[in-house]
Amino acid sequence: MMKKIKLLILLLPIFLFTGCYNYRELNQLAITSAVGIDLTDDGLYRVTIQVLNTKKNDKDSNASEVPEFVVYSSDAKTLQEAFRKIILDSSKRIYANHLQVLLIGDKLAKSGIKDIMDMFFRNSESRKQFLVLVAKDQKAENILSILTPQENLSSKNIKDSLTIDSIFLGVGQLITFEEMVDNYINDNKEISLPTVELRGPVDYGEQTENIEQTSSETRLVSGPTAIFKDDVLIDYLTLKESIMLNFVNDRIKNTVVSYECGENKYVVAELLNTKSSLDIATDPLKAKLTVKAHSNINEITCNLNLQDDDVIKEIEDNVKQKLEDDITSTMKKIINEYNTDVFGIRDTLYKNNPKYYKQIKDEWYDKYFRDMEIDVNVDLQLLEKGNALRVIER
Repeated sequence: MMKKIKLLILLLPIFLFTGCYNYRELNQLAITSAVGIDLTDDGLYRVTIQVLNTKKNDKDSNASEVPEFVVYSSDAKTLQEAFRKIILDSSKRIYANHLQVLLIGDKLAKSGIKDIMDMFFRNSESRKQFLVLVAKDQKAENILSILTPQENLSSKNIKDSLTIDSIFLGVGQLITFEEMVDNYINDNKEISLPTVELRGPVDYGEQTENIEQTSSETRLVSGPTAIFKDDVLIDYLTLKESIMLNFVNDRIKNTVVSYECGENKYVVAELLNTKSSLDIATDPLKAKLTVKAHSNINEITCNLNLQDDDVIKEIEDNVKQKLEDDITSTMKKIINEYNTDVFGIRDTLYKNNPKYYKQIKDEWYDKYFRDMEIDVNVDLQLLEKGNALRVIER
């Protein structure tokens, strides 16, 4: 027992004085919150990084005049070279372990993103849980330079907006780098990514005047879904189609569905507790989607008596039919116009019927995917009809 105590005493100084092998002083690091990557007209990679401005907390500086973040950009033939060249501009080493957002420019996404995935996947310093988005019809560099009114960092504004959207509307979803790579290396899946849009002039959005008004002239807003085939961006869906795609992929938590109940009159229902399940039949080949959801009536601009059970049943049926039609039309459009399986149908088939999958996999896109039948069934239960028992006649 005494020998064990002596050994512990001898080892104790080792634990007290040994530091991490890769320890770095924080004041020597540029903490990176976001990275944007674009493709220049000359075919070079342009890397833009958004770093926290540590001078903001410097007692010797006038904090009100110091920006919350600093943006650096550099161009090179390879991504790694572009990142390293930022050292020429920054006095601190770039530290990406707190990266929140990776933003891919529109032009680069349309030329292919496999080089981006490869570089970040090999980088051992960055965590793989940062979000990935596409800058819709825009350069990532422009997006990251915008000052936003509610958040000090535009990267946090992008992340928070996307989070709220995914919970209460369902246009965009939180796709991490790890999930994107998993989809890419899976031969049976295709990539779809959320987007961010820039509304207003870029130059004005970089000025402090943009956040000194009650309504910013230049804003960042969550955009529709970007759909890919292999690693190449094909097109952007509409906002409505983005929601329908997320129904298929079981990513909807809460959203609204409306239908016309008269000329310029509408019924609006909130859908919550949604759950989607996809099954594949093989004789004939058919994608069968089942959506279960609860619903509340949130708004009615028609003259309807909500005390009448037949009226309630009619509303349920109409909301159900509207959702089934919208999901079906979105699936058919993506299949017929883009021929990309962003639904994971092929992956579901592989898991459920590997023998049949093996027979058709080589001709999936050329033949079977396009000819597949679509069957959408919505099981909807109306829970609440609001406080009003009868809608006032208008």
